[in-house]
Amino acid sequence: MRKTACLTLLSLAVLPPSTAIAAPTPRGQVIAIACAGAVVTEGRKVAKDNDLKHGQNPKACFGRMQIYDGPNRQFVVVAPSTSCPGGKAIDVYERSNAGSWYSFFEKPVCGSKLSIGPKDPWGDWMLTIDGKHYDSRGQFYVPVTY
Repeated sequence: MRKTACLTLLSLAVLPPSTAIAAPTPRGQVIAIACAGAVVTEGRKVAKDNDLKHGQNPKACFGRMQIYDGPNRQFVVVAPSTSCPGGKAIDVYERSNAGSWYSFFEKPVCGSKLSIGPKDPWGDWMLTIDGKHYDSRGQFYVPVTY
């Protein structure tokens, strides 16, 4: 079961390639996305070791976030996408209890802004990408309209 925290919003921002962010950005602040540095090295290794394709794009940039209190941290991956109107797609990776990493989405979602919140009717956090809400349903996060 997920632990909940107070409602906070996080925005996604891409920093210059020279900026490296190692720790997850605290909730309530802009999620720093780096295109070089320790978080990128770690994110690329996770993507390669777990066959997560979006994170294997050579132009992928990574950030860290934490949806719930506790030990779990997520990688936010932003990479170019020719199939997206804005030219960018987002994915989120998290380590499973079994140890392998998985994607929150069946396929990367077009967009450039990610935020945590609001909560769904059952009290779990949703993700918002460019104003559209996504909630955990079964194996993946899917678009919702409540």
